[in-house]
Amino acid sequence: MIKIEKLNVKLPKFSLQDISLHIPEGDFFTLLGPTGSGKSMLLETIAGLVPVSSGSIKISGSEIAHLPPEKRGLSIVYQDYALFPHLSVLENITFGAKYKGISEDSAVRKAEELAEKLNISHLLTRTPLHLSGGERQRAAIARALLVDPAVLLLDEPLSALDPAFRQEVQDLLKDLHRETGITFVMVTHDFDEALYLSTNGAIIKNGKLVRKGKIRDIFNSPGSEFVAGFVGISNIYPCTPMTDYVKLSDLNLTYTKERAGSETRLAFRPEEVLLGSEIGENNGQNSFYATIKGITAGGFHARVTLDYDGMEIYALVPRKMIGNGELEPGLPIKVAVPEQSLHLF
Repeated sequence: MIKIEKLNVKLPKFSLQDISLHIPEGDFFTLLGPTGSGKSMLLETIAGLVPVSSGSIKISGSEIAHLPPEKRGLSIVYQDYALFPHLSVLENITFGAKYKGISEDSAVRKAEELAEKLNISHLLTRTPLHLSGGERQRAAIARALLVDPAVLLLDEPLSALDPAFRQEVQDLLKDLHRETGITFVMVTHDFDEALYLSTNGAIIKNGKLVRKGKIRDIFNSPGSEFVAGFVGISNIYPCTPMTDYVKLSDLNLTYTKERAGSETRLAFRPEEVLLGSEIGENNGQNSFYATIKGITAGGFHARVTLDYDGMEIYALVPRKMIGNGELEPGLPIKVAVPEQSLHLF
């Protein structure tokens, strides 16, 4: 288990403030946040690359906050891979072995085993310049795993990859985590990555934790306007909660779920907004008519912008709905937002 208690890091232009996290042993944990939020700084603080001002970092009960990086039992994979351009893939993978007291023969043997597992055995004599992005990432992961770390830290491991390689490396990370049982801690700004890979996570904003828990719970119950926007909810509006409904403009939307009583914002996901023929007899709750303002077609879905009394509402619908005459700019259309799709905060 990684146990972080009241961690503070103070640098001239940025600080981490009162961070407390418990990461279960063997978990795949994701640190999320926008660019500049402090998520990579937290990862580097765990790794020992950024000094702790106050607080505690423990791994399996042992305090590591003031240990040098090589004594922490961790490995880190950087966003840019940090491979030595003049060394072969094999030399890169085995580079840290001598600092861990691993003999050259043992290091080469382990490197070959990892290369086989990561499907880069045929690349061991090449230099990084002659590798694809996905191959460089695999080499960097092999180097990190060579020393049998208790924790593998991953700093935006997918962000520099072409889309063609991204899913491939996601699947690789998922398989490696399952096979090794190592605790993975990954930094990303992509919530879809976190949903695919992680069980638990935390969201950081301006050096502070603003939400933590199971990734699926964060997705389903964001709890704040910032987190809602971060997890992809684009429909967020000021509202007036009443006893068993929410007043949005002149709409009265049924809402009977328990609430705190201080909420002033209503949110719902564009993919949960139903339009026209999508609305059946049993899901016509909270329905009204709006005018189609614009349509942006994507690969499998289309984003529809609606106007209701000057308020823009966004819906994400299957692309097959485009072109059948039902969705055309300027036309009115029936809209429904089921109660279970509504979030108040």
